[in-house]
Amino acid sequence: MKCSAWMRWSEKGSLESMNYQIAASMSCANPIHIQQDFERLEQSVVSAYHFDLCDGLFAPTFLLNPAVIGALRPLSRKRFDVHLYCHYPSRYLEELKKSGADIVVVHVEAEGENYLDVIRQIRGMGMQAGVGILPTSTLPDNIDEALELVSLVVANTVGPAYAGQPFNPDGLRNSKNIREKLNARGLQTEIAADGSVAAPRLPAFLQAGYDHFICGTSSIFKPGLDLVDGAAQFKQALDQALASQPSTHGG
Repeated sequence: MKCSAWMRWSEKGSLESMNYQIAASMSCANPIHIQQDFERLEQSVVSAYHFDLCDGLFAPTFLLNPAVIGALRPLSRKRFDVHLYCHYPSRYLEELKKSGADIVVVHVEAEGENYLDVIRQIRGMGMQAGVGILPTSTLPDNIDEALELVSLVVANTVGPAYAGQPFNPDGLRNSKNIREKLNARGLQTEIAADGSVAAPRLPAFLQAGYDHFICGTSSIFKPGLDLVDGAAQFKQALDQALASQPSTHGG
């Protein structure tokens, strides 16, 4: 599902229509009442769900698992994005396929396997592939090849997995560099901001080329805030940020 469209100025000087996504980070849901949270989000403007899977090594924690994804899958027709904070990511693909994942994101920093090979494996299994990069990393030399294969890039603005980490602006640098590469190739691949996604940062995110916002405790999942209201407030802030972007009219 797509949300509202926005316009950006391409390097070639022409207007291009883009869509943006508002995704709910399900690792921020109440673990005791995750179904109730999910059913509430189904009534909101959220257009996708983002599931973090951690192996305890790439990210020193454990969050969700394929069983949770599989249990929630029949409850929604919206997109399920699975973000693998894992080494040896191919180990999880069969389960994710069975659970109903739509997009599986593998990190350039993953060890034990070539991330490009895993991207090809994901596509070969009939799922869409994504690629992730941490703000502490720079784009690898072979990122151009990955961009030709993926439908989603996650340019983290915090470290892996934990909510509430300090914002790292180096993620904006990665997003800007990726957007330039996508523009040069005429690709409409989404770039997702993941970490510290809050309304005051939206102008900077938009300027860096993000068009997909993974919302957690800084926005939708704020304590005491209804999830539907939180999503609506974030969308309103995004609409306002888009309206205040510099004019895209050429001269």
